[in-house]
Amino acid sequence: MLQKTRGIVLRAVKYGETSVVATVFTEELGVQSYLVNGVRSAGSARMKAASFQPGMILEMVVYHHARKSLQRISEIQYGYLYRKIGSEPVRVAIMLYIAELLLRLLQLPQPFKDLYDFTEKQLRWLDTTEGPVANLPLYFTLHLAAGMGIGLPRTFHADRPYLDLREGVYLTHIPSHPDFLDAAESEITARLLACSSADEAAAIALTQSQRRKLILRYQDYLRWHVPAFTSLHALPVLFQLFDTMDS
Repeated sequence: MLQKTRGIVLRAVKYGETSVVATVFTEELGVQSYLVNGVRSAGSARMKAASFQPGMILEMVVYHHARKSLQRISEIQYGYLYRKIGSEPVRVAIMLYIAELLLRLLQLPQPFKDLYDFTEKQLRWLDTTEGPVANLPLYFTLHLAAGMGIGLPRTFHADRPYLDLREGVYLTHIPSHPDFLDAAESEITARLLACSSADEAAAIALTQSQRRKLILRYQDYLRWHVPAFTSLHALPVLFQLFDTMDS
C-alpha cells in the first residue's frame, strides 16, 4: 500500500550500476530499506544520489509491504534543506555521527515517532544555531538512549558518585571493573540529561578531552545494553575535527 512519511537517511549502499539501497529512519514506519533504481544515472531527474546522503531529511510516498524487507519509493522531495551543515565540516561530522548512531541502535522496523521528532529537531538545530555545537553528540546520545528505554539515571548523588556503566546505577565506591564514570563525569552526565534542549546542553562548558572521554564512555555503555551495538566509524573523524577547535 502507499504510505506518506517523513524520513531521515541513515545509509545508502550502491546497488548495481545505477541504483542504491537506502536505509531510512521514517516517522511512520520506523527503519526501512528502500531499493531506488536509477538514482545514480546521469539522466535521473526525479531522484538524485545526493538525496540519500546520511542525515538528509526527506518527504516520501512509499510502497510499503509489511512482509518485505526491501521497499520502494513512489515520490520523494526534500523535507528540509540544510543551510550551514554542508559548508562546515564539524557540523557534517556531527550529522554523520547522529545518522550512524541511529543505524546501530534502531534495529527493528517499528515506528518510534517521538524519537524521530527528537532527531529531526536536533538536526535542524545543528543546521541553524549560531552557538557552539560540540556538545550535541553527548546530548543526543544520552537522550536517544533514554527515549529507547535504556537511559542512564538522571539524578546525581554526591554520596554515590560513581556511575557503573554495566549496571546503570550509582555506587558509593569504585566498581571492580573499568566501565564506570568518576564523580566529575557522572555530574556532567546528569547535567546533560537534565537539559531540555540542545541550547541548554551547549551552555555546559567542557574541554575537548572531556567530550572525547565521555562519548567513548557512552559508547561503552551502549555496548553493554545493546548486544548488536558496534563501534562507530564516524567517531575518529569527529574527534579529529574536535581537536582543531578551541576547548
